[in-house]
Amino acid sequence: MTFKKLHLAGADLSDYQLGEPMYAFDRSRFLGTVKPVEVNSDKSEVRVSRFLPAPSVVAEHRHLGPLLLVEATMFLAERFPSIQNVHFMLSREIENSDGTMVAAARVELLRSIGATDVHAQPKPDSSKPGNFVVHGLWSYAEHNLVALRSALAMRRELYREHLAHVPMEERSGPLRHRLKQWWRAMTHEAGSSRREALPKG
Repeated sequence: MTFKKLHLAGADLSDYQLGEPMYAFDRSRFLGTVKPVEVNSDKSEVRVSRFLPAPSVVAEHRHLGPLLLVEATMFLAERFPSIQNVHFMLSREIENSDGTMVAAARVELLRSIGATDVHAQPKPDSSKPGNFVVHGLWSYAEHNLVALRSALAMRRELYREHLAHVPMEERSGPLRHRLKQWWRAMTHEAGSSRREALPKG
């Protein structure tokens, strides 16, 4: 079956509720989690911070990360009419990568979807030097939706090309019971973490 789009859901494949971590799937294959997803009191402002890949897809992160960010933005824009702005604070460190190049790629990605106020800052608490936090703001507007759709079509096509060159056995996800263990662990961690407050819209 040809890949069409990622499936985003809540824990245990439940319908996604705004403010919860997002669990991402390519058909039956679990890819990882978008967390935290923070929302203000009137649900007009959302902040997205990072994608935590599942252990089975860590090596493919450079193909999945950009696609998932764009998919998640489109999902939020289409699914939740109250959202006016999506704030990005991309801070996940990539092992064995040039932090400057990673930051530049993230800046380019955010600009491609119509985000504004895009900038990178050194990460002060990084475990190694040379890592950056990339900030940006995507606002719900017709011209930004056009940019987002265009970027999403391109990222989906790049991902299809990637899949065509990866043997099926290398893409086999964990067994179902291992997925449930992962979901429970992520859900428990999400419940115990404290979210930062967002400004009201």
